[in-house]
Amino acid sequence: MQNFHRRHFLAVAIAASLSSGLALAQSSFPNKPLRIVVPLPAGGAADAGARLLAAGLQGQLKQTVIVDNKPGASYQLGMQATTSAPADGYTLIALNTGMAAAQATMKRYDMLKSLTPVTLAGRTPCLLVVAANSKFNSMAELIAFAKANPGKLNFGSVGIGSLEHLWVATFAKTLGIEVTHIPFKGMPDALTALAQGELHFIPAVYPAAAPFVQKGQLRSLGVISDKRFAALPDMPTLKEQGVNVVPMEFWSGYAVPAGTPADVVERLRKEIGVALNEPATREKFAVLGTTVEPSDKPADFAKLIAADVNWMSAAAQAANIKLE
Repeated sequence: MQNFHRRHFLAVAIAASLSSGLALAQSSFPNKPLRIVVPLPAGGAADAGARLLAAGLQGQLKQTVIVDNKPGASYQLGMQATTSAPADGYTLIALNTGMAAAQATMKRYDMLKSLTPVTLAGRTPCLLVVAANSKFNSMAELIAFAKANPGKLNFGSVGIGSLEHLWVATFAKTLGIEVTHIPFKGMPDALTALAQGELHFIPAVYPAAAPFVQKGQLRSLGVISDKRFAALPDMPTLKEQGVNVVPMEFWSGYAVPAGTPADVVERLRKEIGVALNEPATREKFAVLGTTVEPSDKPADFAKLIAADVNWMSAAAQAANIKLE
């Protein structure tokens, strides 16, 4: 009996020691450099946003924050680099709406199973744009033409299964119209073709469309969102024009490998929120056309990802869009 009590005491002491050590390790987080994986090339908007955040976090956490670009294989290289890392909060990945579209059409990864969302970073609105000399002066005119001329209304996107393609598929199904898809290698090429009269319309993210609109080459018929865009306060949303379709927005946010301790996730959420809400940082994001909008809790960001993957998956299935 005495041996039993001695063994029991020893087991309890070891367990307490391990628990205390784990708590100490988590309370001292972070105590080494952090890494933000960006599954896109350097130089783009996602990269710029991650570097702005990294600079802010470094000052707050007193630790180096490295931005690690892992482009390729439709975001899979970035996902692999993240999910193969320890679930300890030291590796984050920058997520974006395009990853939801790739998941919906290719099904090569599942963000909500492989990752734990931390927080939304911001939203960038999209505009439905037409050529400056287009005969369409409103959404009502564009839709009326499409209904009277099945298949003759065309639009451009950055490729089959892209966010633009999936949104227009939903738009067309909701309104009961037929449209023709013309894919391009990149949005600048598609917008140039639109300006030259080769296309009827494009749903485009604001930073891409803005230079063409400012030069008088394109016009916007509306904001594809539930609320107006601060930079274009006089531009009505599609919903305000009676077009009740799912919003199309480019969002960005951050996640960590699944299994990361909840207290570490919450610490990251708070620190990212503080960094993003710095006035100078908000202004820099505004230049990119992005409104900073950190999540109040990680679950809010998870719901956003799930909602977008759901409608994109439904759109892909309905339009028989599947990529290998």
